[in-house]
Amino acid sequence: MSGQSYRAAVIGCGKMSRGHARAFLNNQRVDLVAGADVSEAARDAFSREFDVGSMYSDPAELLANERPDLVSICTWPPLHADLTEAVFAAGVKGVWCEKPMAVHLSEADRMVAAAQESGGVLIINHQRRYMDSYLQARDLMRDGAIGEVTQITGICAGDALTDGTHLIDMTRYLNNDVPITSVFGAIDMTPKGDVSPDGMGTIEFNQTRMRYGHHVESGSMAILFFENGVRAHLEMGNLARGGYQRFFIDGTEGRLELSGDSPFEDGSRVRVRGRTGPMEVLPPSSLDGAMDRALDDLLSTIETGAEHRLSGESGREDLEIVNAIYESARLRMIVQLPLEVSESPLEAMLTAGEIQLN
Repeated sequence: MSGQSYRAAVIGCGKMSRGHARAFLNNQRVDLVAGADVSEAARDAFSREFDVGSMYSDPAELLANERPDLVSICTWPPLHADLTEAVFAAGVKGVWCEKPMAVHLSEADRMVAAAQESGGVLIINHQRRYMDSYLQARDLMRDGAIGEVTQITGICAGDALTDGTHLIDMTRYLNNDVPITSVFGAIDMTPKGDVSPDGMGTIEFNQTRMRYGHHVESGSMAILFFENGVRAHLEMGNLARGGYQRFFIDGTEGRLELSGDSPFEDGSRVRVRGRTGPMEVLPPSSLDGAMDRALDDLLSTIETGAEHRLSGESGREDLEIVNAIYESARLRMIVQLPLEVSESPLEAMLTAGEIQLN
C-alpha cells in the first residue's frame, strides 16, 4: 500500500460517529479534519472529544471548505441516500456509511449508483465481519469442524432494520455469502411506545413507533433459504431469546455456538460440540480493532480496486433481505429474490392501514 495520506470528515456526530472518529485518529495516514451535525451540542461534544476544530451545521459547507477524501455518514438512515450522492458529487474518494444502509431499496440503489458514477468507494458499516470471534467461527465452518452446515440460527434484540441488518449480514457471511433465493418472514407490532433516539430505552407512549426517523416493528422472525440448501432461522426484537448477534450453527457432524457481542457464562465466545465427545471452547477473543481493519481495507480498495467485504452492493443485499421479511409479512407467503418492490413494505403497510401503530 502506498504512503498516500487522506483528509477525513464525519457527518452526523452522535453516538455512532465515535467508532469512525477513533478509527480515523488511529490511522497514521488519515487526518480527521472536520465534522458536521445539525445539533450544536453534538458538534461541541465531538469537537472536544476528538480535538476537531472545524465543525459545521451544514454538510455542504463542510464539503466545499474542507475538501475531504474520506467521509463517514453517521446520520439517521432516511438521510443516507441524499448525503451519499452529495458527498460523491463533491469528489470524495471513499464513503463509510453507517448501517442500515437506507430504508428503501430505491435509496440503496441511488447510493450504489453514486459511487459507481463517481469512481468512488462506498462501504456500509457491518463491522462484525472484522471481529475475531466471528472470523474464528467462519474459519471453523470452512474447515469442516461441524461437517456440512445445515442450519444457522441467529438471535438479536432490536428491530430488523436497525439491529437485524447486522444479524442478516453475519448470517450471509458465515455461509460464505451464498445467494439467498427466498425469504419467509413475520412481524409483531405489539405496542411499545417510541424508542429513544439513543436506542437505549423508551420515551412517553404515543401513537407512533419510530426509531432513527423511520418506522420499526416490535419483533420479527424469518427463514432465509440459501442457494446451497442451508436455511437460516432469525429471531429479532421481542421475539428473540437472550443474546445480541448470537448464533447457533448446526452441521452434519456437530454444532458451533457463537456468543455474539457478550460472552457466554464461562467467558468464552466460540464453542464447538461434535456428535460425540466433549465441547471444545476456544480462548476468549477481543471485539476491538474491527473498525481499524475496515478502514485499512477501505484505503486499500481506493488504491488498488480490491473488493471490500463491506461493499455497498453487499449492504444492499442486507437491506433487500430486511424488506423481503416485511414483504413476506405483508403478503403472508414466501417471497422470491430478487425483491420486486423498491420501497419499504413496512412503510407501505402502515400507509395503507393494513397494520396499525399501537
